[in-house]
Amino acid sequence: MMGKVESYSAAKNWGFIRGDDGRRYYVSKGNINRERIPSGALSAGYNVEFSTGEGNKAFNVRYLL
Repeated sequence: MMGKVESYSAAKNWGFIRGDDGRRYYVSKGNINRERIPSGALSAGYNVEFSTGEGNKAFNVRYLL
């Protein structure tokens, strides 16, 4: 799925992504693809691609190139 980072707190290691489906997804540092985002932190406003799992959790989050 594609979406846009709404917010991310590097201090708290979590944030939210607004998916193209209009839903809001929770993302934690452990679910960010470190090969594509070595810092493990997201920046608000960036477009991302991610997988979804149970509930509203985002997995394997990576920036769109």
